Amino acid sequence: MVFSAGATVDVEVAGSIHRASFGKLELVAGDLVRVRLGASDARVVERLPRRTELARLGPADRAGRRAIAANLDAACVVVSLVSPPFRPRLIDRYLAALWQGGVEPVICLNKTDLGDDATLADAMRELAMYRDLGIPVVATSTESGSGLPELAHVVQGRTVAFVGHSGVGKSTLLNALVETAGAKTGETSDYSKRGRHTTTGSRLYVAPNGTRVVDTPGVREFRVDFADADDVRAAFPEFRLADPCRYRDCRHLSEPDCGVHAAVREGRVARTRYRVYRKLMAEFVKGVELEDEGRDFVCEQCGAPVSASGGGTEHRNHCPKCLHSKHLDANPGDRAAACGGAMEPVAVWVRRGGEWALIHRCRACGQLSSNRVAADDNEMLLMSLAVRALSNPPFPLERIAEMR
Repeated sequence: MVFSAGATVDVEVAGSIHRASFGKLELVAGDLVRVRLGASDARVVERLPRRTELARLGPADRAGRRAIAANLDAACVVVSLVSPPFRPRLIDRYLAALWQGGVEPVICLNKTDLGDDATLADAMRELAMYRDLGIPVVATSTESGSGLPELAHVVQGRTVAFVGHSGVGKSTLLNALVETAGAKTGETSDYSKRGRHTTTGSRLYVAPNGTRVVDTPGVREFRVDFADADDVRAAFPEFRLADPCRYRDCRHLSEPDCGVHAAVREGRVARTRYRVYRKLMAEFVKGVELEDEGRDFVCEQCGAPVSASGGGTEHRNHCPKCLHSKHLDANPGDRAAACGGAMEPVAVWVRRGGEWALIHRCRACGQLSSNRVAADDNEMLLMSLAVRALSNPPFPLERIAEMR
């Protein structure tokens, strides 16, 4: 079906532009085509060059790059506040694909009427880092109408695609913006809390005001087609805020004197975004392996081999022999700080709930962190740390006796 001169026309596709791509045509919603009109039919004979493109890799068991929509001005990545639950991490993969294809991103937090004010405030705080990147973030509810005028203004007169997980309300938003669309909508599954697929193929709808909206099928996962490390780096424009790295070809992983590492520590680059970058590098770039939880390592301080799953813990950062660690985490297990400095044990303390923990200080950047004490940690060193404060207290112990 082709939209031409204000009307839709049923057409056939010439065999010469058929192309095997997952058994489907290479043509996608938004493509501009040349049509030859016959006495009794119309036929697409040429696909014109694409100005922009949104594409993804197929499922892991099927190779190949697959276009979703073409000639887009923008794409609105839709997430829901609840039903299905708020899952913002898919946004980062869509952003990578959109910037790669020359498409401007917009983020829509939908179904805001289903959550309370605190839940909405938490979600908007998490989305603030995208606003800091200059990406429009709009909170909407098709039930109350909240935010719909703002979203309509953002997409006014443009060709825009709605993308995201199944069940987040893409088709419902489409129907609210294009009253004549009549796109099929559905509910989330009571069992999985995930959306059910109601849109099975991308389709372009044209509003009376000239706005063109592409409704796309919901996804469970989204894989981006990266050719190399440069492709991955290009998907994170905020890295330009970082200071220059020591090495021109720095991959911003474990290299010394990396400007991106410093920007993460100082808050100029969001830690969550950096985490996604590291995962994408490991997933798509050959030869990249990341230090991560659940992996054995050799202590850089004393040279002892360390089992990451030893001592009754499934995730260990420090050496049980000398209690030293390496600065890789912003929070336990997230591998986001990536300073790489040696972390020396300086004290022990009791967390809420009675769990004992080691306090480490990074020799390179001075940041403090804590690690849970494991059953096979060096007891003498733990004891010396525990009494260190008493042996050299920051206040006179005599004052305590005077207070009794």
